[in-house]
Amino acid sequence: MKVIARPAARVFAVLIVLPLASCATYRARPIHPEATARSLTARSLTDPRLLHFLAIEEHRAGPPQWNLETLSLVAEFERPDMPLATAQWGEAKAGEITAAELPNPTLSFQPAYNTTTTVPSPWKVGPVVSFLIRAFGVRPALISRARAQAEAAREAIAVTAWQLRGRVRAALLALWSTQRSAKLSIRALAVANRYQVAVAQRYRAGMVSASDLTTATLAQEQAQLEAAARERTLQLTRTGLARALGLTVAALHDVKLDLAGISHPQRPGKLGPLIHAALIKRPDVLAALARYRASEANLRLAIARQYPSIDIGPGYHYDQGDNKFLLAVSLPLPILNQNQGPIAQARAARRVAAAEFTATQAQALAEIERAQTDWKASAAELASARQVRASATTVLSRRRIEFTAGQIGRLRLLGAEEAFVQAGQGALAASVHERAALGELEAALYHPFLIAGKR
Repeated sequence: MKVIARPAARVFAVLIVLPLASCATYRARPIHPEATARSLTARSLTDPRLLHFLAIEEHRAGPPQWNLETLSLVAEFERPDMPLATAQWGEAKAGEITAAELPNPTLSFQPAYNTTTTVPSPWKVGPVVSFLIRAFGVRPALISRARAQAEAAREAIAVTAWQLRGRVRAALLALWSTQRSAKLSIRALAVANRYQVAVAQRYRAGMVSASDLTTATLAQEQAQLEAAARERTLQLTRTGLARALGLTVAALHDVKLDLAGISHPQRPGKLGPLIHAALIKRPDVLAALARYRASEANLRLAIARQYPSIDIGPGYHYDQGDNKFLLAVSLPLPILNQNQGPIAQARAARRVAAAEFTATQAQALAEIERAQTDWKASAAELASARQVRASATTVLSRRRIEFTAGQIGRLRLLGAEEAFVQAGQGALAASVHERAALGELEAALYHPFLIAGKR
């Protein structure tokens, strides 16, 4: 008995030890809220890791220019959105490994002792190793489904990057608008102050009524309020930019921002090729297409599983003195069902995925058409506003000449200056509308326009 049992024990030990030799080990990675909080508040644009990342992504040496493109990369580096999307892609990629793995064999070992028989041996012992042979097509379908799911997760990274760019673009546009609006408010306040002083002088001279003075004083106070409101908005827009970048407001202190892409954006040319490319190559469209391919692979998997998988188990038994070799074969009998329920669910899921793909493409087209319409209308609005500002400029120049020649009084000159400031504010509002529409157009087409172009 001992002679027979020793080789069996060795074989059993080898079958147990060999798989353990390549096992992964667990390493704890606890999260410490205090450390992460310190890291969040310490972020800055001078972080060496960030600068190294920017140098690699932009393929340039030297200090970066803090424009829309660079700041979009900062958002990718600092905000948690991109690490989350990348981690989800890694999780999906790991699913490919799982799908490609072959099922492990099963080792059965059931020793038995017969108390009624002692000669030649009361022992019945021996291993049986079972191998699962999957139904034809199961493994390729699993691999195809995992690959499609990983592709959808990869496209989600591109969607996330473009969304981060959109947030930074909106924050920069708000800052650009507020800076110019604040300058116009200061100029409007200066005009209102001079106008109130001039009216007060005329009131003391008995040339105007008290109501005229009250109106001028109210206009002056309203201009002061608007200037203060613009300053408050300016501070809030800096906070909004910091939030879009994943930084603190202090990290943007004394940082010189390059807003040339907002001031002088590239103008769209022919949109036909861009629209066609967007409808078939937008990352969200490609992700929906990948999800549809995953649903198709899932249907193939459900159909393949209607055929039974087979368990084959060769083994050896030392049976009370006799050496016995076994070959066990087992398979489920598809009598009560042929996996028709999962097949029907997979067919329905494929129809859902097809509808979702069509809906994604239709949504992309709707976004493009809306953005295109808005941009054309805002461009026309900007042209009209610029014409009004040009007329106000002409009138102001004429009034200055007339005032110098003594043909008009100071109030009429100040009125022309006020009209010029108001025309500038209107032109600024139209410029903001046009750039916002242009930003929506680039978001819909996944093509950048708000980069510095020719003046």
